[in-house]
Amino acid sequence: MQALGLIETKGLVAAIVAVDAMLKAAYVNILEKTYVGGGLVSIAVTGDVAAAKVAVEAGAAAVKLINNTLLISQHVIPRPHEYLDKIIVSSVPAESEDILVTASAEAELKEEVENIVEVPVEVKETVTIEDLGVKETNNRESMPKETTVLLKEGLSKKHNKEAVDKIVFECGPEKAIEILSKYKVVELRNLARKYENFGIKGREISRASKKLLIAEFGKYYGHS
Repeated sequence: MQALGLIETKGLVAAIVAVDAMLKAAYVNILEKTYVGGGLVSIAVTGDVAAAKVAVEAGAAAVKLINNTLLISQHVIPRPHEYLDKIIVSSVPAESEDILVTASAEAELKEEVENIVEVPVEVKETVTIEDLGVKETNNRESMPKETTVLLKEGLSKKHNKEAVDKIVFECGPEKAIEILSKYKVVELRNLARKYENFGIKGREISRASKKLLIAEFGKYYGHS
C-alpha cells in the first residue's frame, strides 16, 4: 500500500458523491466503506501518494459543493505502516479479488482436465436404409445412360436386333422402349425391318410414324 486516503462524511449521499469524485480525479482503488455510526460514513482509498492526495481533495471539494457540514474529515497517509492492513478490511480492491478467484478456479479446472485419461472410442461404420436407398437410386439413374450407349452401338451394327434383345433381357422391356423412344423415326424403321414377326411390314414400316413404331416394339416385347 503506497498511500491511504480517507474521507468521512455525514450521510450516505455525501459519501457516494465523494467516491465518484475521487475515482474520476485520480487512479485510486476503493478499499472499504464503513458505517461509523450516527450517520457517519468513512471511505478509504489506496494508490500512489500523488493520486491519493488528488482523489481526497477532489472528494472533499465535491462534498462541500453540496453542504460544508457534510464533510466531517479528510486525510492522506503516505506509505502507511503494514499493520494497517489488519485494520483495513481489505487491501485488495474488489475487482482484483474477483480476478484472483477466477484465475484460481480456472487453474483448478485446467488441472482436472489434464488429469482426465483419454479413452479411445472405436467407431463402427453403420449403413442405414437411407444410405442403401441413395446408392440404389444412383445406380438406377446411371442405368439409362449405359443402356443408351449399348443401344446406340447396336443400331450402328448390322445385327442391331441383338442389342435391343440384350437390353430387354438385362433391364426389362420398359427400359428398352424408353430408350428406343429417344431415337429418330428413320432409325426405328431400319430397326423394325430386322424383326421377322414385327406387327407391321414392308411399306407400312416406311410410312409408320414414330408413335406407331414404338407401340409395335412394345407389343413385340410384351410391353403394353
